[in-house]
Amino acid sequence: MKKIVGILLIFLLIIGIGFSQTKTPIKISAQKISYDFGKKVTRAEGNVTVIYKPGQDDETRITSTLIFYNQDTSIVEAPGKVSITQKDLSIVGEDLKVDLKKETVELKKNVNVVLQRKSGEKIEITKLFSQGIVYSLKNKTGSLTGSVRIEREDLIVTASNADFDTDKEIYTFLDNVKMLDSDKNEINCKKLVVYVKDKRVEAEGNIDTTFYVKE
Repeated sequence: MKKIVGILLIFLLIIGIGFSQTKTPIKISAQKISYDFGKKVTRAEGNVTVIYKPGQDDETRITSTLIFYNQDTSIVEAPGKVSITQKDLSIVGEDLKVDLKKETVELKKNVNVVLQRKSGEKIEITKLFSQGIVYSLKNKTGSLTGSVRIEREDLIVTASNADFDTDKEIYTFLDNVKMLDSDKNEINCKKLVVYVKDKRVEAEGNIDTTFYVKE
């Protein structure tokens, strides 16, 4: 009982300090939490969940088995596999660093992004894969690096790097770009911009295309 009370006191201390330093609430839950009040660093272990802006439209949840939170720098770090979720967006990857002041997310390994949007009566799913990602929680924009791939029902694109805007649903693929659509049409180029809402693409640089005549 004393151990449970102690953990709860640490948790309340963490949250209380967080509220005194910023207007944006951060909630942390875990199986075990330790707080270094000298360095102002929280270590959370076991089924860890960090909720940034709880209850708001842009609420962000971070889950992992081990998370560190530095209150002075407002930086959340997590080694190993991590999951980040917002309304219609989920990001899974490894080696997380989140700067809550700048509202930026960085993952360094095995990134998998899933975006689900309603189009009429249908839910459209866009999947993105890469080795690394930097994403702005505030602007809904980011960049993907290393073995980039997008998968949708209507097209697949691979490239070396990409920039994206999940709000406008615009994806810009750069270097060694290869696109294949649902009709098996192909585009190879240096730069390809995909406008998901308009169902349109624009290609630039060393373009090589193959289109098929329907019989």
